[in-house]
Amino acid sequence: MVRSNPISPDAAMDSSPAIIARIDQPVIVRRPKERLSPILAASPHSGRIYPPDLLAQSCLPLDLLRRSEDAYVDTLIEAAPDFGIAAVIAPFPRVFIDPNRSTNELDSVLFPELPRQSAGATPHVLAGLGVIPRMSAGGRPLYDAPLKVTEARQRIADYYRPYHGAIDVDLTASHDVFGIAILLDFHSMPAIAAGGVDIVLGDRHGSACDPAIMAHVESVFRDQGFLVRRNRPYAGGYSTACYGKPGQNRHAIQIEINRGLYLNEEQVTRSGTFPATREKVEAVLRALATEKWT
Repeated sequence: MVRSNPISPDAAMDSSPAIIARIDQPVIVRRPKERLSPILAASPHSGRIYPPDLLAQSCLPLDLLRRSEDAYVDTLIEAAPDFGIAAVIAPFPRVFIDPNRSTNELDSVLFPELPRQSAGATPHVLAGLGVIPRMSAGGRPLYDAPLKVTEARQRIADYYRPYHGAIDVDLTASHDVFGIAILLDFHSMPAIAAGGVDIVLGDRHGSACDPAIMAHVESVFRDQGFLVRRNRPYAGGYSTACYGKPGQNRHAIQIEINRGLYLNEEQVTRSGTFPATREKVEAVLRALATEKWT
């Protein structure tokens, strides 16, 4: 679907297929009528509103760009506000800008005019998966020409910072009200990378979350019949490291859901098992929302 006018992110994300449209606001925040839990559910990689400028710049067609999405993870957690849990969702695609990276992770191959000292040569950047990705998740180049540094700065200012601003505001509000804040950062992983498990919980090997909280979240997923593993192969990304400060009673867990549970990965469409998986994820959120965290 192609639209030339701006579209409400909520309206666009409620539609099943991706759309091409200008985005009139860079972040979706869904708050409950009553804040009952210090938990914030986030989905940074399920955005499927593709700005026309990105399609004009990229050398990949939309169907290949979409394979980098954590497709429809936002719809797995959309009932969170019904349980008293706030949700923050990025409506823009991760191939456009990746909120789960540091703004320092800029790629000098994609942005050759960067001053040498400002290029962030992390493993992600070297793989072409910096804050402005150079490569798709499938290992295909996204562009056939370099981009201007001004493009990176604009994407960071217009999309990345509002997303993280919303995360920070909500976690601070939770901490003010409950004395504790917990970020559940929802993602999905290719079935081939899942290694036979349904859920991978990442807490940066214990540095981003209190062990008791991690153990309880794991047990709630197991209670729903999910096969769960910790920190392999995903220990948590930038958001987990940034917002997980157990010493301040701020905790973060990255949650990777096996796409084989709910998605046709080749077509990037919801599979017949999507409703059952969503029901189980909702049961997890409902159970966690009723916990008396301290």
